[in-house]
Amino acid sequence: MIDLIVQILLVILLCVVATLQISCPATLVTSLHQKNCTDMATSETAYYLNRTLCIPKCDIYPKEVTTGDCSTDPDGCIAGYICAQRCGPASSLNVYSCSVDLDCYDYNPRAKCGRYCVLPEIDDNAVTCMAYHSNIVAYIDKWWTAKKFKPVCDDYGDWEPKQCKGGIAGRCFCYSTTGIRLFGQALYSESVNMTCACSRKISDLTASGRTYISLHCDSKGNYETLQCDTEKNFCWCVEYLTGSLTAPVVPLSAMNKLPCYTEAKVGSQYLRQCESKKFATAMITKKLKYHGVVSVAPDTLLCDADGSYGAYMVDSGIAYCTWRDNTKIQAWQANIGTMTEKLNCNCARDYHLYGSGLSCDSTGNYLKLQQIIENDGNKYFCVDDDGFTKTDMLDDPLTNCSRFY
Repeated sequence: MIDLIVQILLVILLCVVATLQISCPATLVTSLHQKNCTDMATSETAYYLNRTLCIPKCDIYPKEVTTGDCSTDPDGCIAGYICAQRCGPASSLNVYSCSVDLDCYDYNPRAKCGRYCVLPEIDDNAVTCMAYHSNIVAYIDKWWTAKKFKPVCDDYGDWEPKQCKGGIAGRCFCYSTTGIRLFGQALYSESVNMTCACSRKISDLTASGRTYISLHCDSKGNYETLQCDTEKNFCWCVEYLTGSLTAPVVPLSAMNKLPCYTEAKVGSQYLRQCESKKFATAMITKKLKYHGVVSVAPDTLLCDADGSYGAYMVDSGIAYCTWRDNTKIQAWQANIGTMTEKLNCNCARDYHLYGSGLSCDSTGNYLKLQQIIENDGNKYFCVDDDGFTKTDMLDDPLTNCSRFY
C-alpha cells in the first residue's frame, strides 16, 4: 500500500514539474545518451533522445517534424534541429533567415522575426549528424540510407569528436560538430585514449573568428602537455586528454621553467617551422591592416594542428599534395582556382604513410569509384573522402558515387 502511494505521489510530482516547467534536479537525469537511441533504429523506424522530460527517454523520430517556436527554450528542439532566427509564424516562412521584423516584410508584410526549430543547412563539407539517423523527408533518401558508416551523435545531435570507420581493423578520425574532418587520427586498436579535444578546441576557436591559434595537438588530436599563446606571450601545462590546466600560466620567456617542458622535445622555441612562417605572415597582415591597407594577399600556407605542414602547398596557382615536412608527394596536384575547397590529399598522404592501396585521382584525393578485378570480371565500389567503402560491390563502371552516403 505504501509503495502504491509513493508511486502515485511521484507521478503527481512529475506532472506538476511538467506543468510549471520547473527545471528538473540533476539527480533525475539518467545515463541514457543519443547513441543508445540511434542504436535502436530499424530499417523503418528512427529514434532520438528526448531531453525535454525530467527523465530522458528514447522516442520515435516523427517522419514529419513540425517546426515550433523555441524563443523561450533554445534547447527544446528535437535532436537534429537547431533554434535559429527565422520569419514566421507560418512554417512556410521558416526558410527565411532574419535579424529584425523588417527582414521578413518582402516575404510577408505581416511576418515577424522569431526563433524557430529548423533543419540546419547542409553542404558537401558539413552534414548534421542526425541526418544519418532521422528518417524524415529531407534525409530519408540521402544520409539515412548510408550502408557502411553512420556517425555517433552526442546528446544534442552534433557529431562526437571521435568517429571510427572500418571496424576493428579500421581507423578513427577527429571531426567538428558539423561533420568536417579535423586533424588527428589513429588505428582503431590504438584509439582508446583518443579524445580529439585539442582538434575540436581549435575548430571551435576558428569558428568563433580567431584568425591565428598556436595550440599544439598530438597525432591523435589530443593536447600536447605544453601549450603557448604566442600572440599574448603566455605558456602553461595541460592534461593531454582534456586540456585542463596542470601548472600556473607563465610568460613565454619562462616556458623552460614549466614542469611539462623538455628541451629534447620542444627545443629552444615553441613554434615549429610551418607555424613560425604562418605566425610571421599573420603579424605582418595585422600591422598592414592597422595602418589602413584594405586589400592584403591571402595566406595560402597550410599548417596542421601539430605545427607541421598541411596537406598541400600552393605554388604559381597550383596546389601540390605535400607531406608533413613540406616535400611534394609524387605528382598529385590541382588548380587552386577550382579545387581547393574539395582538395584534401587524403589518398596521397595515406599512400605516403601506408604504401599502395586504393586508387587516387589526379589531385591526390581518393578516386570516388574504385575498381577491382575478380574471377567473374571487373567489380566496382564507392569510397568516401577517407577511403572507406560506401557501397557493396557494383557491376556498373559508370556508377555515380554521389548517390551513396
